[in-house]
Amino acid sequence: MNPQEFELITPEGKGILANLDDTGVVTFAIEAGKGSSVRGTEMFNRMLQHFGAAVRAIRGVWLRNHTGQESTNIDKVNELTCAGMPLEEAITHAWTVTRAGKWGFNKVRLLRPPEGVAGSYTEINVLIEK
Repeated sequence: MNPQEFELITPEGKGILANLDDTGVVTFAIEAGKGSSVRGTEMFNRMLQHFGAAVRAIRGVWLRNHTGQESTNIDKVNELTCAGMPLEEAITHAWTVTRAGKWGFNKVRLLRPPEGVAGSYTEINVLIEK
């Protein structure tokens, strides 16, 4: 495996795929949840262990799933913004941001304006830094 790539696939076909770019930004796609023999948090932690100190930031590209499946990050943001929480605060409660925080990545910012409106965002792009 390329040292700038990480892949963990469970026997059930769930897993995580990640890439670390030349500037130290890791981008990943993860599917765990129901039926997965490995929890998403463990997948995330293994990914960060694999890349180690080379990680300078984590990029989140959160999309509303059109198939009706749960989309943990954007669903949480939509739940909170629907209840009146400002977007900038709501993103700090998303799954990826809370997991990244345990690794010292505590600064989160929007990379561009989100698509959609409070309570029904369809795409949010963030960068989580130390």
